[in-house]
Amino acid sequence: MSIKSVKQIPHRTYNAGEIIYSVDEQSRNVFLIHSGQVAIETRLGLDVGVLNEGEIFGEVGHITSKPRTVTARAKTKCIVKVIDEDTLKAKMNGADPICLAIIRGLSMRISDANAKAEQYWKELSLYKALEVDGTDD
Repeated sequence: MSIKSVKQIPHRTYNAGEIIYSVDEQSRNVFLIHSGQVAIETRLGLDVGVLNEGEIFGEVGHITSKPRTVTARAKTKCIVKVIDEDTLKAKMNGADPICLAIIRGLSMRISDANAKAEQYWKELSLYKALEVDGTDD
């Protein structure tokens, strides 16, 4: 199998607000932003980042072999390169094993950080809901 160059990788266009992938979907592709911006949101809607041209997303679930833990939504009209599983595997197979270990470790940390941020946000929302309206009883 030949390894595709970036120019050979197919692209998709998304309009602002369109979902590129959702929480719990199987991780089949990795995405490279050609133009525009993509927002990354947790299961509960917490915005954990905005990605720009040249950035890759969707790699965490693929590398950890787990379903998506976040939703990727086009923040602006954007064009993204869709890197399929075969192309990604071919590229990864050619990488140094130490680099692969680093990538996997970083992916696990990102996944854990997103889960902790979402848990913190959930707890904060609960505390805010319990706050008194400012008057003493």
